[in-house]
Order: sequence, then structure tokens, then C-alpha cells
Amino acid sequence: MLRLIACDWNGTLFRDTLEEAFFLGFCRREFLRAVRGRELARVWDLSGLALRCYRRYLLARLHPEQAPEHVARIVEMINEKVFRGVPRANLDAFTAEYARRIQPRIDRRLIGPLRAVRRESGVPLAIVSLGCREGIEAALARAGCPADAVLANQFRFRGEAVEEFAFTIRYNKARVLSDFLAERGIAPAEVMYVGDSPQDEGCLRLVGMPVLSFWATREHKKLFARRHEAFVPQNESEFEDYIRRALA
Repeated sequence: MLRLIACDWNGTLFRDTLEEAFFLGFCRREFLRAVRGRELARVWDLSGLALRCYRRYLLARLHPEQAPEHVARIVEMINEKVFRGVPRANLDAFTAEYARRIQPRIDRRLIGPLRAVRRESGVPLAIVSLGCREGIEAALARAGCPADAVLANQFRFRGEAVEEFAFTIRYNKARVLSDFLAERGIAPAEVMYVGDSPQDEGCLRLVGMPVLSFWATREHKKLFARRHEAFVPQNESEFEDYIRRALA
């Protein structure tokens, strides 16, 4: 019987695959702040950062199997030049605006059934992601489908200022999910996991009910259906029916 639904975020519930909207959005905000304040040295510094990050971003898109390493390097650069020292209040304000702005890019074909089943059955929803915990929590809350747990990378603070964005979840999503299940006494066979890419394969292999998201590529749908007997829904109704059968 189904006791937990776990989902990936990027490329599954949210269209961005590398959390572009959050990081680019925050850096753009800081750049415009520097322009308005005529901080020429800061403008020059952030322009150089943008070029270095964009090169890494292109490498991550060209070589998705190495994407976590490229993203880790991007995070290091943004921590040094942008995040460190930002007041918590500024980050909170940006996160609220980000959550509002990205709503049209959340997959309602998944969110609708997840929200309905969670409300009716009480089966909890967990997110397992390489993305930003603060952004994920805010976006799902605004979508009316708050997660019971978000296992994702997150900001660390020193007092009321950002110390860093800690990018600790990379290739270890399956271990993170496994540890979470063990802590709560949930057997993997009682878990549904929805993912889209090879970074989700460990989780798809772990659980009893693997599912491929609508945005997964045709190749990945075929591959994981063959390797792990993953369910590949064709539409929102099929996804909801699959969840309800798992509850029976």
C-alpha cells in the first residue's frame, strides 16, 4: 500500500532542469541594483561572473551526466560574488516573488492529482532534488500543494545574513531518500517516486512504484520502463488513476 509519494523537482514538477530561474533571477536582481546605484566596479564584476557561469551552464547542458559538477562550480562562484552577506530579508523577498512568477511553469498535470490525493488520503508528499529548498517550498505552497518534506540543497545563514548556498545533494539522491525512509519506518516498496532523468535512476530503482514525468524524454521513458518497469502516464487522468490504484 502506498505510504509516501516522492518527486523530483527540476524537469519533473518544474520545467527548469538546472534551477536557472532561481539563480539567474537573483543574480539579475543584484546586477540591476548595482546599475541603479551606479556601482561601476560591481557591475563589471557581475558581468564577468555572468560570462563564467554561462560557460559552465552550457557545459552542463551539453554533458548532463556531469551537470552536478558544473552546477557545483557555478554555485561556488555565485556564493563568493553574490550570495554571501545578503540579508535574509532580501532573500525572502526575492523567493516570494520567484514563487509567484514561476507558477505557469509548474506541471499542473502532476500537481493536480498530487494535491487531490494528498488532501483526500493524507499520503504525504516529499521532494528530493538538487534544487533550492527555499524556492521549492515557496513555489509549492503558492501552488496549493505544500510538500510535507523537501530534501534539497539550501542556504546556510550566519545571523541574519546568507553564509552560503550549500550544494550537498548531487549524485546521492537515492541515499538521501533511503535515509529519509529509514528514519520514518517506511519500506521502499510502499513508495512512489516520480522523476525524469538519469539523476533519478537510483530513486526509481529503490522504490516499489517508479513513475516517469511528462517532461522526461522519450528515450528516458523507454529506458526506465524497460529497466525498472516504471509507469509512463500519457495524461493527467492516467497518473491520478495510478495513484488511486496504489492506495487501494
